[in-house]
Amino acid sequence: MRFLGTKFFAACALFSVACAVIPENVQANAPSGNTLRIDIEASISQRCGIAALGSNSDDGGRIDEPTRIAFRFGLDCNTPFKIGVAAQNGALQLVGTTGQNAGTSGFAHRKNYVAGLQFNTDQTGLVRAGECVSSALTSANTSCRFYGSEPGSGIYSGRNTTAIGREGELTVTWQGEESDAVRLAAGAYQEILTIIVAPST
Repeated sequence: MRFLGTKFFAACALFSVACAVIPENVQANAPSGNTLRIDIEASISQRCGIAALGSNSDDGGRIDEPTRIAFRFGLDCNTPFKIGVAAQNGALQLVGTTGQNAGTSGFAHRKNYVAGLQFNTDQTGLVRAGECVSSALTSANTSCRFYGSEPGSGIYSGRNTTAIGREGELTVTWQGEESDAVRLAAGAYQEILTIIVAPST
């Protein structure tokens, strides 16, 4: 029994050696080319935002004296965009009155002004959109090139034009009392201007 057992283990040892020799005679196939192409795709969503920058040069003024107010804002648009400006009244209006009853007391209750818009872009630098009279900022049926009351309206930044971390400025100016046909009533005058910026569709 002991002799047979020894032969058995010897046979197993020979078999193991034979198995170890077999892979040395097998040749692996080499790759057919010398380059490897890997395609990777990624995307980033469009964004376009606006924010006030610090305090304005002047947040008010005498309505009977020549005045200029500058409103600075920041732009962050990573895609071509449109920027528009719209006015609530189309004029500086005496608080507590409406367009219908303005001027019924013998004094004027509204004061026209001029709005100007400019902004910087990454590719073309400063874009001067021009100026518009206040009455042109309440309707799309005007010649004001930067009027816009909803996203996607207003002046186009330009093809392939972005504004990442750039600045813009909206100015409001009006003339003195000598330019008014009717004297203005005493009181506080107010206007609300809205700047809208959005990716161009």
